[in-house]
Amino acid sequence: MPQTQDQREANKRTAHRVYDVWDGGDIEVLDDIIAEDVVFRGPEPVGTAHGREAYKDNLRMIRAGFPDLSFTAHNVVAEGDTVMANCTFGGTHNGELMGIEPTGTSVEVRWFGSYRFDDGKLVEVTGLPDLFGAFLQVGAIDPPGSPSTTEAENKELARTFAQEIISEGNLDLVDELFADDYVEYNSALPEPIQGPEEVKEYVRTLRSAVPDINCGVEDLIAEGDMVVRRDRATGTHEGGFMGVEATGKAVVEGHHIHRIEDGQFVESWAQNDVMGLLMQLGAVEPPGE
Repeated sequence: MPQTQDQREANKRTAHRVYDVWDGGDIEVLDDIIAEDVVFRGPEPVGTAHGREAYKDNLRMIRAGFPDLSFTAHNVVAEGDTVMANCTFGGTHNGELMGIEPTGTSVEVRWFGSYRFDDGKLVEVTGLPDLFGAFLQVGAIDPPGSPSTTEAENKELARTFAQEIISEGNLDLVDELFADDYVEYNSALPEPIQGPEEVKEYVRTLRSAVPDINCGVEDLIAEGDMVVRRDRATGTHEGGFMGVEATGKAVVEGHHIHRIEDGQFVESWAQNDVMGLLMQLGAVEPPGE
């Protein structure tokens, strides 16, 4: 039997009563307008809930997280036994919610709801809140593609590379801090350094030539997953390096750009003052001399 206009409007009025409860109304009012065996379906990690009490508990949980919860329905449309609407809820995240500690952040979240009625009572709810937007606003997740470490943490990794790995020779850190597919393009070398083992071999060679090397960090800046490091390395040239026998002195300036993912170096570009170093070691003469 086709639904009458009166039935359509009655369902919309009942839907608005549900919206009013979400907008700070008395939760117990739901006993009069929701079927005892109502089914509520939401996206993960909300999932599906069965029964009026479970529906009420879900609202209580959200109110605990957002004590000043407000709810506004827009574009309420009804046909047959179904009412649909897009909605907005807002509030301040002043309570624990889904394991997320309070942040004090004011949020506004869009929500789409589909409500099916039987004999004047709500029997099925399908809700699709913008959980992604909500979690972003309270800082519970990072945007896709965002760095997994902070710029400050990335700068510390770059400093560790210079001071603990190069200066102190702590090669145990290499396996931890360098990705398996790490690549470094170094102006002092004919071929790229690839992987942690080649990083360790490069450091061994460097420290064999200059055992007391001190890689001092002069400047360090970061943006996103990129860190730029300017060094001034000093030490005593006691072993062969780049085909030059020991000379007893060495000072070299270098610039390094590192790309970091998930707390590991994945790519680097190193530009060293090779000409200045070779001139200090007496391996080359300045042009024109």
